[in-house]
Amino acid sequence: MVYNIESVTYLFQYTTHVLGYISIIFIGLYKSKDVSALIKQIDKVDEHLKKLGIEIEYRSLHRHITIVGSFWLLNAVVTSVIFIKILIQNFLESLAEFITFDYFYITNAQSVVLYEYNTAIYWLGSRFKMINELLETFLLEKYKVKAEESNTETISEPSHNFRNRFELNNWRSERSLNVPEVSTTSGISNVKQKIVQEKVHMLRQIRFVHLEVCKVSRMVNDIFNAQILIYTITTLLYFTICVYSFYMMFHRNPNDIIDRLDMTLVYMLDSIVGTLKIALMSYDCEYTIGQANKTIGIIHAYPVHEGNAELTDEIHHFCWQISYTQLEKTKSVHYILNYGFVRYCFNFVISYLVIMIQWSQNLLKNDPMIIANETTTFQTLQENTSIVV
Repeated sequence: MVYNIESVTYLFQYTTHVLGYISIIFIGLYKSKDVSALIKQIDKVDEHLKKLGIEIEYRSLHRHITIVGSFWLLNAVVTSVIFIKILIQNFLESLAEFITFDYFYITNAQSVVLYEYNTAIYWLGSRFKMINELLETFLLEKYKVKAEESNTETISEPSHNFRNRFELNNWRSERSLNVPEVSTTSGISNVKQKIVQEKVHMLRQIRFVHLEVCKVSRMVNDIFNAQILIYTITTLLYFTICVYSFYMMFHRNPNDIIDRLDMTLVYMLDSIVGTLKIALMSYDCEYTIGQANKTIGIIHAYPVHEGNAELTDEIHHFCWQISYTQLEKTKSVHYILNYGFVRYCFNFVISYLVIMIQWSQNLLKNDPMIIANETTTFQTLQENTSIVV
């Protein structure tokens, strides 16, 4: 086997792929106790929401994880069928078959972490949405919510929790109707004060639930951020090398693509789907960030100058709490797979791919023997990585 710059590139990619998978395993084992604490905290939040009169609806979460899981499984099944076909045809050496399976297994095993992360993020998004619905009903009269994106007012449409929201909206008036008639000014003042105190107590409970959800969010980041970062780096590097290999194969001999179509499909399908998973999961992260930020708009939309001093003070405490969660060291509602991070990664992949292609063209122009050899690119990938095994 002749060592050159291209073979070193393939070897580096294979090494990072294996080391990334091993790192994810060790981090997952190290964080296993934190996962148990996370599950308990999630159950705790749901119990508090039930006490506030919210009907917890798990069907949407189950439907979401079923759709995502089916997409994961479909990709694994299709790739497995192609790989089994390669084994039956028996045109690869045992070592090459092992390396191909190694790539396929690592890519799909790593995505389990992404699946768990996405489930937690989706749960957070739904809980932030429930809190927002409570605040909209509790703080803003007649279901009027000031839209964060514009200066116009929009009417909130009833959701699946409309019954609970309606009860909260009419809570104050019902309390007033059940109060016996009083003939003195001091009696009326005491009744109003009691209503305000109970309203402050309710808002304090909502603020507590919001803090607990932010705690879950911070735990999710602590558990998954390192693993997701490693998965993203290794997957995008794998995708870049596969696209580069496909380009080199086409540049050398386009007939090799047809001759080794099954092998090409395994690598390309595995890397492309792995990259698509990152892009699709960023949508849920961005949605959850949007719901968390919407809470700020709802709090700011409340006319504090028209409210009771005690209630206004509680609103200020809520604002300070939200500000604390937005600080850099305690930023609990910022998720790694946001649109900005994903755009940066894809820009890096495109730039890196262009550099590699230009570099290869220069090498071919200066000395074709440096890169050109009698094997295909995917064969080179398999042969050069065999020294690691």
